[in-house]
Amino acid sequence: MAGIDATSGAVLDGFPHVEQSLGKIFTTFQGERAMREWFGNPGLRLLGENATSRTILLWFNVLWMLVELFEPRFKVVQFVVNDVNRLGYGDFTINGKHLPYGHLDWEQARLFVSIDGGTVTLKPSI
Repeated sequence: MAGIDATSGAVLDGFPHVEQSLGKIFTTFQGERAMREWFGNPGLRLLGENATSRTILLWFNVLWMLVELFEPRFKVVQFVVNDVNRLGYGDFTINGKHLPYGHLDWEQARLFVSIDGGTVTLKPSI
């Protein structure tokens, strides 16, 4: 599955395309795209919250659901917290498996990932 590099316009294939895709998934606000309102990261609402273990776990849950819904060529295996400090800095590593042909056996879900209190849920899009 090939795509286009968002910065240069060149053809992008393989794991670099997966990396770009994950970056778009993680940094797009839910409802930001006009024709794909269901696409995006509701976890961005958590930015500015205290970095408690509950908030970090909630953040990882949201990221895991987003990868499962929108990127079939990558499966999350492990989240690692490298550093979190009181100034709001967080450094995390996501380890996973690259599945180059995962998109061939996949139908894109049209679901909203939502956060309500401390619960992350999937809701069907309207």
